Amino acid sequence: MLVGGLAVGIWGEPRATIDIDFLVSIKTEDFNLLKQKIKMSKKFIFIHDEPMIFGKISFLRATLKSNKDISVDFLFADNNFKHEALKRKEPVQIADFSVNISTPEDLIILKLLSSRQQDRLDAKKVLEIQKEHLDREYMQKWAEKLGIDMKTF
Repeated sequence: MLVGGLAVGIWGEPRATIDIDFLVSIKTEDFNLLKQKIKMSKKFIFIHDEPMIFGKISFLRATLKSNKDISVDFLFADNNFKHEALKRKEPVQIADFSVNISTPEDLIILKLLSSRQQDRLDAKKVLEIQKEHLDREYMQKWAEKLGIDMKTF
């Protein structure tokens, strides 16, 4: 499921990004399996030996062989929230193909799980633009379970 800056561009406001982020239905402990499958595809290079971590987000980063300036981050579905987010995905038509994307609520929560300032800004932008359409109860439920303070946000 598409998450990250490209998803922010759909639910919020487009911004420059040099990576593509996907939430995948794989646990962090299956890192080596995912790494092996990515290597077998022969479409990626430079794969870190260990998962990268930003806040409460763990992921595998690979670089496209066809364009070394673009990396692809595979975020692990390593908790109940991320599994629920995957179930709630929405298909979006982009040009001549369809891609599954996170809901705006799930994107906001995912962004707030990261420790990066850019992710907080992204979450704020999506919240601002989608404010009339958000399921606030759903967001509050997960914020409480995940230890996210929505009041300061």
